[in-house]
Order: sequence, then structure tokens, then C-alpha cells
Amino acid sequence: MRFIRRKQRNKKHADSGSPLPLKLRFPGLFPLLAAVMLLTPMATSPLWAINADQPAQVEKDYEKALISFHNHENEKAVIHLKNALKGNPVHLPSRILMAEILIEQGNGDGAEIELNFSRERGADKDRLILLFGRAYILQGKNKYLLSVIHNGNREDNIETEISYLRGRAYFGDKKLANAKRSYQEALDRNPLFHKAKIGLAQVAAIHKQYGLALQYIDSALSADEPNPGAWLLKAKIFKLRGFNKEALEAINTALSLDDSNVLSRLTRAALYIDQKDFDKANDDVDIILNKIPREPRARYLKAVITAAQGNFSESKSNMTEIINILRSVPPEIMKANPTYYYLSALTNFQFGNLDEAREHLQKYLKVERNDISAMRLLGALEIQAGDFLAANIVLLRANRNQPDNPTILTMLGMAYLELDNNEKANYYLERVTRLLPDSSEGLTNLARGRMAIGSFDEAIKNLLKAEQHNFNSLDVKLLLVKAYQQSRQYDKAITIVRKLKDQEPDNAALLTLYGTAMGLAGNHSEARKSYQQALKLDQNNITSLIHLSRMDVVAGNSDVALDSLRKQMERSPDNPVLMQELGDIYKRRDDVRNALIWYEKAYLVNMKNFAALSNLVEGHILNDDSKSAIEVTSEFIRRFPKHADAYILSGKLYQRTGNPARAIKNFKLAADYAVKRGNALLILANAQLDNNDRSAARKTLHKTVAWDPELTEAYVALIKMAISDSDRESGFALIQNLRAITGNSDPAADILTGDMYLALKDFSKAEQAFLTALKTGDNPLAVMGLNKAYQKSGQINKAIAALEDWHGKYPEDLRVALSLGNAYKRAGQVKKAVDFHERLLESSPDMPLILNNAATTNFTAGHKDRAREYARRANEIMPDNAAILDTLAWIESQNGKPDVALPLLRKALVLQFSDPEIKYHLAITLDMLNRRTEAQKLLAEAVASRSDFPEKPAARKTLKLWQEG
Repeated sequence: MRFIRRKQRNKKHADSGSPLPLKLRFPGLFPLLAAVMLLTPMATSPLWAINADQPAQVEKDYEKALISFHNHENEKAVIHLKNALKGNPVHLPSRILMAEILIEQGNGDGAEIELNFSRERGADKDRLILLFGRAYILQGKNKYLLSVIHNGNREDNIETEISYLRGRAYFGDKKLANAKRSYQEALDRNPLFHKAKIGLAQVAAIHKQYGLALQYIDSALSADEPNPGAWLLKAKIFKLRGFNKEALEAINTALSLDDSNVLSRLTRAALYIDQKDFDKANDDVDIILNKIPREPRARYLKAVITAAQGNFSESKSNMTEIINILRSVPPEIMKANPTYYYLSALTNFQFGNLDEAREHLQKYLKVERNDISAMRLLGALEIQAGDFLAANIVLLRANRNQPDNPTILTMLGMAYLELDNNEKANYYLERVTRLLPDSSEGLTNLARGRMAIGSFDEAIKNLLKAEQHNFNSLDVKLLLVKAYQQSRQYDKAITIVRKLKDQEPDNAALLTLYGTAMGLAGNHSEARKSYQQALKLDQNNITSLIHLSRMDVVAGNSDVALDSLRKQMERSPDNPVLMQELGDIYKRRDDVRNALIWYEKAYLVNMKNFAALSNLVEGHILNDDSKSAIEVTSEFIRRFPKHADAYILSGKLYQRTGNPARAIKNFKLAADYAVKRGNALLILANAQLDNNDRSAARKTLHKTVAWDPELTEAYVALIKMAISDSDRESGFALIQNLRAITGNSDPAADILTGDMYLALKDFSKAEQAFLTALKTGDNPLAVMGLNKAYQKSGQINKAIAALEDWHGKYPEDLRVALSLGNAYKRAGQVKKAVDFHERLLESSPDMPLILNNAATTNFTAGHKDRAREYARRANEIMPDNAAILDTLAWIESQNGKPDVALPLLRKALVLQFSDPEIKYHLAITLDMLNRRTEAQKLLAEAVASRSDFPEKPAARKTLKLWQEG
């Protein structure tokens, strides 16, 4: 049973009102809400409904299937599963069990389909990862397995088999040293994991170390449990050594343990063929072909047996002629005369054939690498074409050859601005002003750079200086208006625009600008008048129209906005800005179908625009069409293969659809092409962490801080990994680096210091670190950390006092409120905990987290009916939360309804497979249903878990009793 809180486990408390101890835990409010809002599975149906309308027969059929499966009656199990899935096609336990059976039958492809279905609908990754691995092995997807399944920080039994599966993948890929290492890692984690010994035996056998191989096999066979795989390998080794009699004895033993093993029958058939006993060989081959008619190895042996048995005027004319001539020159002649490329580039540039000009300049510069004029021209062309990364590359080369050229420096600065690398943009633009201090253009460009980093005062100083050198420059004045607006000096912006408007009262653009200035200053009536006047002067003034439309939407008149935009569309049928605005309005009205229609239209007329792509992707997502979102993004990437943002978008889409390998591949490509590589690497690292590939994530994070030494998020991620590993040396060194960046006014370093001491179980120092963090100001993370330090050091009253103080200041902080209720219960103040949750429910009666905790508290207090009511309400509101399912199930189980609890616990385990408490509750419930064999296996896994839970002592005692009985 779950009392929801963040990764804390409650100590056991005796309570006569509850037959077994109750668990108090919550998964963290904000991560949970983020998961609900942002990570909702794309399927429109829920995982599966647990309610009164669901036929109980589905659960009965599933349990029958499970019993048959455990009795090795897979055909019966499949029949029961088909019945269950007919009643509820999205019953995940049935889907997962079907995958297990398909794996046993050697159908990895079919199993992967079932597993993908389950993953897309929220099944826990830890429940599926080993099954995915086995399915990949069956399909020979060795490289894919190695790219998506990595060791991490899961339970030891899962990590052990992951090492083993990686060993098998390496072995299948002929990387024997890696296979040996992975098998050994599995044995280091669990010396009794005999399958790893068989793997090591296979490696030894490949190296013809048959004696060593047999030692590994005999060690595996010394275990009490039958191991047909070991006998199969032993038979193969004997056969390799020419001991056919011993080989046949070994393979007969293997088949006596598992007569359905295809490899064993293939081996025996081959041995019979060697002995020219073709009838017996034929019998084994026929058994295989009856089950798998297209099995190629069996088909081959069958053939052996049968054989043994019977893809301007003159100027313009001159330029056209030059272009045509050069186009007709063979490529080898062009390469031998690179000046032809340069000439072709110049003439095409003057003729407006910019793409052809760029292509020939690029070819020219491959030969004449130091031609500054060609570099400058190519840089300008790349900027004009919008390929700022390519411009950046060629202009950097030009700058190395001619470091003080103002034109090159200006283009470099402007390219960096477009690439959002504002620090470097300002560096180059400032160098221009040092070379040309009185250049109005240089000062104006530098002002753009300063504005990009938020230094509006410096930007205004530069613009005022530029205005002195070029008083009548409209560009300077308009940029000055923007700087004043962005620095919230609206009156100064209005003064400039009013003067410009008064000088040209019929200038629609200036009237639009004046309307914007008035709107930003809060004078919406004057803003509307100015926009309307601009539209009277120019009915195609799209900017004014859009501003008016947005004002209508805000005022609740979206129909008026839509009508005015549609009328403008009749005059401007191919305007993507109007299409985009129409899509946005429909989206705001929750009319996602029409929003998508307009986003598609906007993209079709502006297919080079990433923002248009992003909106279209959002439209597909809003319409539950991830496939189309991925397809349109992939098509964009094919046309722009170096677009980092597109790769990031693609990666996020693959994450959303449960394909971490493709996501990580896209994030790696984004990091390769991103100018601000640190941010891209951080996204990659987070994806690797989400995929539990901690080793790769750690390497990526170190690359991130090397690339961007002041990216605090990367340091925080590394520190959290060190805390998870209780790595004192690395953790404190990283915290020191973070403190050097953030300074003493930021509490982050102190909070992380406290978390590190908590991991090291130095609760006194943890307490001092969190108190230090609170000296800089109120911080909920510091309070929650202080609560942990107090509780872990047995100072429950101090914990309650700290939480009560925060709750008094910030009663809306639900996370702290839930922790306070938990603390009351831990302190034995059960009535106070019950009353506290009742008060929380008065203000938030439908908050599932509060309902869940209220259920556990009331159950502890003996209010069983109220507890069941709260738990059921929580489950109705949030039906796919493992903690809530576990709470409801445990209440039902302890109220003598194990049959009601069982499907709830099955679902909870699918959602959170590594949770030992769910396994404990499921084990107890199964035992109540006289299913001790399965129950004992689950109970052993719960006890072996590294994670503590309140009932762990009781679980150990129960397991011992069962083992002795």
C-alpha cells in the first residue's frame, strides 16, 4: 500500500487495526504531474480499465493462462490468453505473457510486436527490458540489442541478465572478448547465474579450450535445477572432439529435460546422420518441420537425408552565354581550370542563380583554399540562403587568413546571432566597432548583439551613438524603439514612434509600429485604433490584422478573428503567416482537426521553415498521429541533413513513441551539427539516462562540461549520478565546480551537498547543508531535504516542525503537505494524520495523491470502508498509477478479497516492475489463492531487492517459513 511521497520508505509501525504493515510513499508531485501532462501514451484508450464494467472473465482467463504457463503447457496458455485478449485487447499482463510464450517458442519477431504494444501503453521498462533482449537475440538483432540495452542501476537480478544478454549479443556478433567480459560481469553480480557459465563455456569452446569449457559446463550442471542448454553445449563439444557416443548421450539427456528444443533436435539429427542412422535423424527433423515448416537448418538436414536415401540587353545576353558555355564544359576540364568555377559563380550570382553560384564557389575553394574574396562571397551567399552554419565555417576560414577584415567580422557576428551563439556574435561585432568606432552600421549591429544577450542599456548606448553619426537612419531609430520596448521603457519608445508617425501620417508600417508601442504600454484602445487606421491605408497589412485578431481572441471574440483572417486569405491565398495564425486560433479553441489543416497548409508553402515544421508536428500530435509527425520530420531532415533542431525534434518524437534507440541516434546527430553543442549534448545525456545507459550518459555529460564549462544543468546531472553511486570524491569535486559557477547566493550547491551526505548516511552534515541552503531564502527542495535528514536520524519531531513551518507559509505546496501527513503517521500520530488529510481533501477533493494517502492513513486507523472508498476514487481518477493501484489492491487483499486485488496488483507490477513492495503484496495475495509456487518466486525477488520497504522484515520472515515448509 502506498502513502505517496518521494523515494522514501517508512519504517514499520505496529498497528492492531491492520493485519499487515502499510507502506507510506509518494513518487514526487511535480515529476508525476509532468508525466501525466507530457508523457501520456499516444493510444487513445487507457492501459486497461479496472472497473465494474470489465468482464471478470478476462482476469480469470489470464490467471488460467499463467497457471498453464508455469506448468509448461504453452498451447493451453495461448488459448486462455486469446480468450482474455478477445475480452480486453489492451490487457497488458496478457500481452506480456504472450510475449514470454512466443519467446519460448522461438518467435522473437512476434514477441517484439507484443512487447512494443505493451511499451507504448505504459508497461514498466524494467518489466520489458529482458523480454526485449531475448526477443532481439532470437531475431539476431545483436547490434541493435547492444545499442539499446545497457547495464545501469536496476535490481541485481535484472542487471545480471542484461550482462548475460549483452554477452550473447557480442557472441553472436563474433566479439568474443566482449562476450567473455559481459558473461563474467553477470557472474560477478550473481555467482549462481549458471547461464553465464554456459556462455563462458561457449567462448572457451570457440578458442578450442575444450577442457575449460567442460569445467564451466560441469559447474553449471552441479546446480540442482535442470539445465538442458548445458547438456546441449556439452554434446556439441563432445561432437567437436569426435566423441560421438558421449555426444549422443549428452544430447539425449538434454532432450529428456526439454524435448521441444529445436537446437537439441538439430544436434541429435546431425549426430544420427554421422552414424548414418537416417531414419532416426529424419524423425527429429520432421518433428522440427511440423512445428516450424520454414526452419532453414532443418530443411538443409532434410535435403541431406533425402539425398543419402535415392536508381540587360547585351550584358544580360553575355552573362547568359557565359553561364551556358560553362555549363557545357566537361567536369574534368572544370577541375583542371578552377578559375572556371569562380567565373561561373560570379556570373550566376549576378544573374541571380544563387544555388549554382554557391555550388561552384564551394568547388573553387576546394582547390584555391586561401582566396579571401571567394570566401567572403560564399559566406554572403550562405547567409542569404539561410545556411548560417555553412556560412560560419567558411567565414571562420576567411578570418584566419584575414583576421581584421570588418566585412568578414560583421558577417561572422551576424551568422553567430542567427545560430543563437550570442557570446561569439558579440565578440566579433565588438571587434568591428574597435576597428571602425564611428561606423553607424557597426554600432547598430553590435546593438543587435547586445540585445540578444539582454544587455539593453548597452544596446541603447550604442544606438544613440550610431544615431549621432547617422541621425536620419530609420533602421537605427526602429532598433532603438525595440530596445526601449524590451527594456520596458515604453514611454521613450512611444516618443520616437510618434515623431516618425507624425512625419509620415499615411505610413501604414509606422502606424502598425505605433499600435504595438501603445499595446505594450497597456493602452489597448489606442493600439486598436492605430491598427485599424493602418489597415484602412493598406488592407494587406498582415501584421496589423494579426494583432487585431489576437486582441479579438483575448476578448473572447475568436469567431470575429477567424472571419477577418479568412477574408484576408481570399486576397493572400498563399500567405503562410495567415495560415499559421488560423491554426493557432483553432488550436486555442481545441479544434485540433482544423488546426492541423491550417498548419499543413502553412508548411506546404514554407517547407524550408523549421517553425512551420514544428507547428505541423504539434498539429499531428494533437490529433494523436505520431506516425505522420515522424514522417514529416524525417522528410525535412532528408532535405536539411545538418539541421540540429530537426534532429532534436525527431528524437523527442521517437521518445514519445517508445523508441529510445532511434531517439538517441537523432540526438547524437543533433550534437554533431549544433553550434551550441553543450545544450545538444545535454539533451543526449538525458535521453541516455532515461534509457538507463548511465555509462554513456556520464561520458556525454563530461563532454558537455568540456564544451560548455558553465552549463550548470550538466554539472547537476553528474552530481546526481555521483549521489546515486555514493561517490564522495567525484560528487564533492563536481559540487565545488558548480559553486564556482553559481556563486554563494544560489542554494543549489548546498542542497546537492545535503543530498550527497544523505547518500553517505552522514545525517548531521546533511542537516547543516540544508540549513545553509535555507539561509539564502525559502526553498522547497531544501525543506524536503531537511525533512529526510531529520527522519533518517530519528528526529521525527524536528521533521514535523520544519514541515509544519513550511506548510503554514505555503499551504498550496502539496508535496510538502503530503510529506507532513506522512510524518504524522510515522510519528504514530494516526488520528492527527487522518484529520490532516481530511482537511486537504476539503480543498482538493479530487486530487488522487491526497486520496491515496488518505486511504492508507484511514486504513491504518481502522476506517476500512472509508479507506476503500478513497482508494477507489483515486484509482478512478488516475487508473494507471502503480502506487495507487497497489494501495487499493492491498486494502482489498487485507479485507479478504484476494481475487479482487490480484488483477490490480498484476497491472501495478506491469507499470512498476522493479518495485519490491508490489511483488511482496502480490506474493501474499497469490498465497491466499493457494498459488504458493508463483508467490514464493515473487517473494524471493522482493527480499533480494536492494530497495527497502516497510514490510521487508516481514517478507524475510515469511520467505523463511515458506522455504522451511
